Amino acid sequence: MNEIPPEVSRLDLFTVLDAVANGVSIASPDGRIVYSNAAANRILGAPPTDELPDKWAEHYGVFLPDSDHPFPVEEYPLVRALAGEEVHELEMVIRNPSLPEEVTISSSSRPLLAPDGSTSGAVVVFRDVTKLRQTQRTLERTNAELQESQRLKDELTAFVVHDLKNPLTTIMVLSDFLLEGGSDSEAVRTDVTDIRNAAARIHRMALDLLDLQLAEDGSLKLEVETIATGELLEEVRQTVRRRARRLVVSATGPERSIVADRALLGRVFVNLIDNCIKYGPADGRISIESSVGAGERVCFTVQDEGPGVPEEMREKVFEKYARVERGADLRSSDSRGLGLRFCKVIVEAHGGRIWIEDGQPSAARFCVELPAPAE
Repeated sequence: MNEIPPEVSRLDLFTVLDAVANGVSIASPDGRIVYSNAAANRILGAPPTDELPDKWAEHYGVFLPDSDHPFPVEEYPLVRALAGEEVHELEMVIRNPSLPEEVTISSSSRPLLAPDGSTSGAVVVFRDVTKLRQTQRTLERTNAELQESQRLKDELTAFVVHDLKNPLTTIMVLSDFLLEGGSDSEAVRTDVTDIRNAAARIHRMALDLLDLQLAEDGSLKLEVETIATGELLEEVRQTVRRRARRLVVSATGPERSIVADRALLGRVFVNLIDNCIKYGPADGRISIESSVGAGERVCFTVQDEGPGVPEEMREKVFEKYARVERGADLRSSDSRGLGLRFCKVIVEAHGGRIWIEDGQPSAARFCVELPAPAE
């Protein structure tokens, strides 16, 4: 033990306690207050009383938090300590003529033991936590308001996106009808094709927004089935054939099957191909390949011939609304940062993972790895 300097040893114990910022009160074995330091008298707004605990509520004005009910006598920290119990951070409210605005205190107590082990009294230490609780309540209210604001925003987004789907579907159907009608004008066919592609893209964005919202709410449900990888990639090829004319689909090794949501996983690859279209050269080649990885996991890669993604940005591109430029091609300026976020959410919902590598010999290579189907 460190030696106490002479000048400190001469200090009276009560002088030391009166210098403490927290309130300190000591009770005798029969429950009477025998000492309170200056901080205790200030925090409680009243001098110590020689009354027994059943009169403390009247003297100090002790109430249950957030209530007008008096604090139960048997629950007082000093009373519990006299019964041999240690109490930690018990909160009480003090309200009396000296403290009309009330004070919230946090109290801790423990019994004082005589050399023979008997209880010779009890001590309680307490501090004023009024401002702390007021700040906490303000933060809770602010947080609740922010959550409600976010809920209303998400609800509005869901309504708007849902209402967009029907007119977009109509535009797409009518565009297909005009294209199949075989107009003699190549210019008209080109314009209708552009209309159809633009409507399809907005339609996919609307679906991505809805599914992202469902995933964030924890209510996204996968409708899984067993799908052959070749079959899935052929469906993807048919979907993008008009806008990705140089799409090459290949497989390494034997045909494999996966258990997945056909529509959602198909949209993952469509979004990856769309990303390649945005950032690759106008006549660039895009490849999508399936293979079998370690542990029989099924792997897919989608690669373009555009600029690569800087290594330090390869995680950021999967964040919601992230926009990472891959070079100066202005055709990428309409990105809204939803497609790749959708890909990550859906792949992870299938128990897989998605990441970006450097393409060979250059460009970006998107990798998707999915669990092997159960035996």
